[in-house]
Amino acid sequence: MTKSTQNPNSNKSIFQGHVETLVAKDTTLANTTTAHGKLWFTAILSGAILALEMFPNSTVTKEEKVAFGKEFLSKLQPQTRKKCSADIFILLDKHSGMIKANPTVEKLRKAIAEQFATTKTKTVDGEQVETSEPCDSVRKLAKALRPKEDQTKSEDIQIANNPDIAKLKTLFLDISKLSGDNVDELCVIVGKMKATTDNPIVPLVSVKAFNESLNKPLMAVVRDIRKTDNETSLEVA
Repeated sequence: MTKSTQNPNSNKSIFQGHVETLVAKDTTLANTTTAHGKLWFTAILSGAILALEMFPNSTVTKEEKVAFGKEFLSKLQPQTRKKCSADIFILLDKHSGMIKANPTVEKLRKAIAEQFATTKTKTVDGEQVETSEPCDSVRKLAKALRPKEDQTKSEDIQIANNPDIAKLKTLFLDISKLSGDNVDELCVIVGKMKATTDNPIVPLVSVKAFNESLNKPLMAVVRDIRKTDNETSLEVA
């Protein structure tokens, strides 16, 4: 282990001390008491500092993460160990600068509370008041470390997992390059087609409807098509 010159006290001893205390109360994080949750929060922060001391200049491999867990978290139940270790290494991977700038548990606790604070609006005496809620618990930290995926990324995953939707996207892109006259002609051609079980038709209701659909997220367009399809008793791939 690389010893930190900034932190003469052993983070290894601090971290192991927190884990030893947790072992006696080990349970799923979602069911912890407030005191237990605070203890977990401290354990994760001290573990992040320790991990940074052990892996200061390189990306941590999966094998190294497993070895870290076996050495420092081995007495915990597997589910609890996994959750604790995950938060430690997300902090290490994405927020190493914060850890370096705050090499003690208390300093890091304060930095995280401020950086990941959330703003909430509540009504006080009939008026809307914004309040800042510090990130000071395991639940809040876990949420802060895992921001929701944006709509585009989520949609791309849905497309990648569904070849039919991927084909539909390709169709939309191809049609979007056509001129207005070509789209009118395509509508006529599609209108004359008959649906079959193997090759169902995606109906183009109108040029206006299609042009409007281009401004919507793809999954919204798919829902619209399915709605239209149900109304016309056609099947959609």
